[in-house]
Amino acid sequence: MAFAKIVQQPALHWSSNDRASQAASDGNFPLELHVLPLDFPGYSARELDQLGASLMERIRDTRMIGSDVALNPIRSDGYVGASIPASRPRSWNAPQEGEAAECRLYKAGQLSMRATLPRDSCGAILDPDAPPQQLAGLLRFAGTLNVVQADRIVVAAGVLTETLMSVDTFDPRRSRQSYQPIGPGRSGRQLRTEPDESVTLAALGAGAAEVAPHLAQVLILQARR
Repeated sequence: MAFAKIVQQPALHWSSNDRASQAASDGNFPLELHVLPLDFPGYSARELDQLGASLMERIRDTRMIGSDVALNPIRSDGYVGASIPASRPRSWNAPQEGEAAECRLYKAGQLSMRATLPRDSCGAILDPDAPPQQLAGLLRFAGTLNVVQADRIVVAAGVLTETLMSVDTFDPRRSRQSYQPIGPGRSGRQLRTEPDESVTLAALGAGAAEVAPHLAQVLILQARR
């Protein structure tokens, strides 16, 4: 891993700014992770088509998604992608861990992952101990797709808050009986990391555990303000 200061904020696509994305997800994919290669000219229409055609096979090859999961292709003028159906809990109030829900590759070269957060019958949970692991997993997922090849990349993460979301401890064995929600006045906020450094491609592999905790810490601090 090697970090380097960047002078100008990169132009990132945030799915939380995309009304169509929010309408389609119904707010169920609050966590997003973005990987943007630096000094990359972007993809031609032909290259994006080819990558879009191979994206679902690349996702399968990671073996991070079950072979029985039906992936759904996504296509827009500026990106290609695939949605990943979430597994369902055994009962309505069973705790559910966060899962990858969508992968997008933009014409500019940005690779984006969207995911659910851990949740139980009381709502989504921002667990200070969970996001580092989840974000590290998404970084490795992005690296295993073998799409981003640039020497240096910028990584950013964000969370779109919900009314019932809370900063709390997630227990995969049982749901909480009480909780302190973020609140109506603070829901709908976009928590975002603002990258000021680039990193080497190792961040999508062996360095994921080094990059993810900082991203998670920034998001948790913003949620508590």
